[in-house]
Amino acid sequence: MTSAVQIIKANLNEKKYPFLNIDYLKSQYKKEKDNLDFVFDNYIIIGIGGSSQGSKAAANALSKKNIFYFDHLNSKEIKRTLRLIEPINTGFIFISKSGTTSEVLTLFDYLVVELKDKIDIPKNFLVITEKNTAPLYTLAEHLGIKIIEHDPNIGGRFSIFSNTGLIPISLFHDNIENFFQGLNQSVDSFINDKYTSGDFSPEESAMKKFDFIKNGKKINIMLFYGDELYELGNWLKQLFAESLGKNGFGYLPIVSMMTQDQHSLLQLYLDGPDDKFFEIYAVNSNESNDFIDITLTNHKDAMIKTLETEGLPIVKICNHSLENDEEISLLLGKIFASSILEVLILAELGGVDPFGQDEVEKQKNFLK
Repeated sequence: MTSAVQIIKANLNEKKYPFLNIDYLKSQYKKEKDNLDFVFDNYIIIGIGGSSQGSKAAANALSKKNIFYFDHLNSKEIKRTLRLIEPINTGFIFISKSGTTSEVLTLFDYLVVELKDKIDIPKNFLVITEKNTAPLYTLAEHLGIKIIEHDPNIGGRFSIFSNTGLIPISLFHDNIENFFQGLNQSVDSFINDKYTSGDFSPEESAMKKFDFIKNGKKINIMLFYGDELYELGNWLKQLFAESLGKNGFGYLPIVSMMTQDQHSLLQLYLDGPDDKFFEIYAVNSNESNDFIDITLTNHKDAMIKTLETEGLPIVKICNHSLENDEEISLLLGKIFASSILEVLILAELGGVDPFGQDEVEKQKNFLK
């Protein structure tokens, strides 16, 4: 563990991780944001996986109601959303690192045809993609749509602090500096081994998980108490699964919404195969007098006691305050950065490259 942590620290000091290099990320963000005139009442963000999941986690935690995500190919849901909004008052953001993502290209073509007589496409559309000869860049350039360049050195699931994540977030949250502050605090704490009360050490979490993996526990059940954290769970799911699932290494992350899953999966969690370890993410409602919040908290506490009594392994228990936007964005910045650091450590311990996903290409080869 020590050598793995030291390698990551050395790489951070040598600026080898552009997705955690705060000075570089800030300069790139400021350059684009200062020149961006893209203000609407509603936003629809079109992207798959890491292209959109980071900002979706932020929008969910911040309880934003005017932000919609087309990160699927559900035509009925897409048409329903378009009926809910006024297209002329809506900004459409298309995100694909490669510019070849099938789902994004399909939705781009669909929306151009659907909206060409209702909006000014160059005004209402924005594209974030690499500068290349791929279809998305070529089409956007041809139609006169503003393009923000996706950093080719930053993969989608590591892109939350790049323009890919922060430009969309800046459209519904004013204080992007808090995300950077969260990043800075997490990296500084990691490098200097100084953690404040309530913070979780990435190396401690990585060490626990690595021991569990070595002992045959290959399923991580993430229990979420509070719907505001659900999309954060989906961001974590991709980060850990796609970064670590290589050469027989890794584990399966499960996003489990509580208390709903207590009535469908708890029997398996407690009495099924002994191949699971647990994490708990909860909205801190300890000060709330709302009976519903109190009941949810009681269920969470009962679950913790149950897991402990049954001797089931818990990596960490996180109680997060979501009282105001400034606290939320700082918290998310810290969680995003600490989780990325944890992945880097686990990848080093497992001897895998966290940045590739070559096996995903196999499915793409069969697309028509």
